Amino acid sequence: MPHRELRLATYNLENLGVRPDEDTPQTRARTPKHLEALRRAIRRLDADAVAFQELVDPELLDPLLDGLGYPHVALAERGPSPLRCGVFSRFPLSDGRSVAAGIDLEVVDRRAGLEVAIRGAFSRPALQVTWDVPGFPITLIVVHWKSKIPSYTRELQGQGQADRWQSLGDAGEGRLVTEAKRLAQAVQIRRAVDHLLRRDPEARVVVLGDFNDGLDSEGLRIVAGDARACDSPSLAPLELVACEEAIPADRRFTQMYRGRKEMLDHILISQALLPHFAGAEVHNERLRPALEGPGFDPFDAGSDHAPLLARFRVPGR
Repeated sequence: MPHRELRLATYNLENLGVRPDEDTPQTRARTPKHLEALRRAIRRLDADAVAFQELVDPELLDPLLDGLGYPHVALAERGPSPLRCGVFSRFPLSDGRSVAAGIDLEVVDRRAGLEVAIRGAFSRPALQVTWDVPGFPITLIVVHWKSKIPSYTRELQGQGQADRWQSLGDAGEGRLVTEAKRLAQAVQIRRAVDHLLRRDPEARVVVLGDFNDGLDSEGLRIVAGDARACDSPSLAPLELVACEEAIPADRRFTQMYRGRKEMLDHILISQALLPHFAGAEVHNERLRPALEGPGFDPFDAGSDHAPLLARFRVPGR
């Protein structure tokens, strides 16, 4: 049977559009340059589908994709954040819906008696959609987790001009809330994966996007699964596999922040896709450091995240 290559990517578009609180002639003047830089990166990817994050203005999808051969687009619903994620594709997309949009959970540590309750909406809902590759459908779950910046739990009126918090303890409280939100969304995404794989253990599932964290973080371990670490080895077939592991370690980064090279973007695949996996690459040769101060044009390179690409060999011509 003939085979062909299937290419799937994830790419953070870095605030494509103008936020209402940043609407100035200067910010609007950056948009054409930003679009052209992103288009260059998308052409180079030559992907059959690209999961994207940080879309502010959906009307910019038309100029972004004009002439690039992506007639199919799916968008997650907007949450409290103006940033949205989605997919554009050469193949049809169907059954698109937002998942992991919020949580209402109360749990009790059965040994210590500690009670934990969390409820409310997540900043950025994930998108679940069927990628209708002919003869080889795949379920995509596109994510964009909140960054690690402490959540605003108090009035921000610090001691110094540059301070946001009155004490580091208050800032720690904000970090606690941030981690609760990130881990809670990880649990919801993992539950979506469990539902798909329990219904069909051979389902082709990909969870991809900007996780704002590394593969060894607790959130990624929740989504990918770590059956032996939680004393449940029979669940190992439900674990997801990170495509980036096929990239040499010295090239394995999608952002540079304060001098550190970090792998924040991931493509996690179900084990039914492993026999078809043919490799991965990250386009970080010209990646610039994440914006750290004023006066730096953040759109000259398109994004402060490098795109990540996975390749598969699938039946077809």
